[in-house]
Amino acid sequence: MSSLKPVKKENLSVKVYNEIRNALINGQYEPGERLIIGELAAEMGVSITPVREAIFRLISEQGLEMQAATAVYVPYVNSEKLREIQQIRFHLEGMGAAEAAKNITRKQLDNLIALQKEFISCTSTDPKRASALNRKFHFSILEASNKPILRATVESFWVITGPILKVFHIKTAGLDYSTDEHRHEAVLAALIARDPEAARTAIQADLVWGGQIMIDWLVEKEKEQQFLSTTPRK
Repeated sequence: MSSLKPVKKENLSVKVYNEIRNALINGQYEPGERLIIGELAAEMGVSITPVREAIFRLISEQGLEMQAATAVYVPYVNSEKLREIQQIRFHLEGMGAAEAAKNITRKQLDNLIALQKEFISCTSTDPKRASALNRKFHFSILEASNKPILRATVESFWVITGPILKVFHIKTAGLDYSTDEHRHEAVLAALIARDPEAARTAIQADLVWGGQIMIDWLVEKEKEQQFLSTTPRK
């Protein structure tokens, strides 16, 4: 069970929704994990009603799924669904990076450089922190794009893929990027040069690389499950 923050009484449904949504984006829940409405309400110090409203909103957005009348789960993302999401992110985050190259401030750029430096320093030792920093890097670019609808749309896909993105960083925890040029460096170079097309190409290359690793991993897991389900038991 994740650690959710207590919520104040005003605008409870929205606050509870944002808290659970952020927990999904942050990978605080595992794929397949069941969420108990009563337990969530107790953890956040609210009644069941705003939690139920938030849960149903997230179900409508595919961030959660209901398998029975009261059984709410974090969905498994299969390789086909992840491939579709990555294709959409490819275009939308490419657009976001191109817009960011036009609009980014010096302060926002310095923040991205600092995020990347910290990300590199912990990729091989702290996958959970690396996952959070990677997400923050991507969201900071979307923030710099000055396109709030674009940012909100992309974030909705991170709600669905947050749990598997965390698995990805745990899977690649042994990788050390400190001696090689990470793909984020090309993004930073394009933003510094204020080159929209270079920024678009760089972020898309990063998405293709990371997305393919996650998709390949899911394909292998799906093959293993298929083998197990078709192997006669002795």
